[in-house]
Amino acid sequence: MTENTNRRTFLKIAGSTGAVGLAGLAGCAGGGGGGDGTSTNADDGGDTTANGGTTGSSDGVETITLGGSMSLTGENADLGKLYKDAYELTIQRINDNGGIEAGDGNTYELEMILRDDGTDASTSKSIYQELIDRENVDYLLGPYSSTVTLPASAVAAQNQKPMVEGGGASPEIFAQGNEWIFGLLPTANKYAKSYMDMCLAQDPTPESIAILAEDDTFSQSTAEGARNKIANTDLELVVDQTFPTGTSDLSTNLSRVKSNDADILLLCAHQKHNIILASQMETQGLNVDAAMGTVGSLNDSFKDEVGANGNYMYGPSSWAINADFEDPVYGATGDFVSAIESNYEYAPDYHSAAGEAVIITFVNAFQNVDEINPTSVRDQIRQAEFSTVYGTVAFDDTGVIDKNMLIYQWQPEPGLQITYPENVAQSSPTYPMPDWNER
Repeated sequence: MTENTNRRTFLKIAGSTGAVGLAGLAGCAGGGGGGDGTSTNADDGGDTTANGGTTGSSDGVETITLGGSMSLTGENADLGKLYKDAYELTIQRINDNGGIEAGDGNTYELEMILRDDGTDASTSKSIYQELIDRENVDYLLGPYSSTVTLPASAVAAQNQKPMVEGGGASPEIFAQGNEWIFGLLPTANKYAKSYMDMCLAQDPTPESIAILAEDDTFSQSTAEGARNKIANTDLELVVDQTFPTGTSDLSTNLSRVKSNDADILLLCAHQKHNIILASQMETQGLNVDAAMGTVGSLNDSFKDEVGANGNYMYGPSSWAINADFEDPVYGATGDFVSAIESNYEYAPDYHSAAGEAVIITFVNAFQNVDEINPTSVRDQIRQAEFSTVYGTVAFDDTGVIDKNMLIYQWQPEPGLQITYPENVAQSSPTYPMPDWNER
């Protein structure tokens, strides 16, 4: 098992309970320390018990342990870092400012164990089983990527432990009748719909579309959702190709897009392939009216890697950085954005905001149950509704949050802008994209 990262961060919870829900955390807004938290190596152990995952600590305060795996090395490490940083900063912020008393009347510290799975499903499954069997973890933080989240959620179901995740969006995860999994991302079949709606609202209206899809669970679900959307439009699907996850060359696929003269391009893939796309579109001389990558095309790390080649690229997001949602820890969305920027020197994206909401989902449940145990916490999560920096969190009967995607575009000036839907757009889309010889 890979254990490159194995950190524990402690969250002190003290304050009020009852119908106010998370309002008792309002005193935590603003202020607060850095994102390092208090860490020890998980191999140092601890006298964890099976009593709802609660334990005693050296200062006499009980603890509740959250545990999970995350992509902290490998191709998805940039995205995994966004979740880790959001988890740690949120926990540290509450720790530094007091927090609330749980619904059972006791005061707890929240302990987090986050281990590196390298985006490997087998490694992730082993981590979750070990966290449950050896660390007595009852409350699970989901991993990144649908391919990893689907088998990890099966471990949660088999052991009857609630899992809250912000990194897996395939509808397949929520089609298993699994009552223990909760997802904070819109399902993958929604990721491309707003993009096509935006393109179809432009002048000239596109007539054809090409889909290139990575061979993984999330990307295939995204492509299938796009095909269903296309079937209800006048768009002609002129290219529909799947490529291996491990490929580092999309030139043959892009040549097919070029030879079929597709008006718009949809890449259903993760950050690695968005970087390849931005580079090889130029070398292939591929000019389309619009091109979007579904994951990893909106991060600072993507733009830092591709530079000007990333200009005019689109990407979907379930969250707007300029939103103004109330939050029990940071006060409002803008304060969360400022906290991430000042502590980690990058702008957060929807992965960051979803990570914050993962932690608040558990805190809300701990605060509002009379007895802290996996079943009570699961039932509270299923029926709860509350506000976070990510927006209102509430889950449907399958455990999925109800959200639609916004569309962003990298524009040379002023940079990353919301371009759709119109009622929240910061700028009109630059459509069609300039040809490469005009940039």
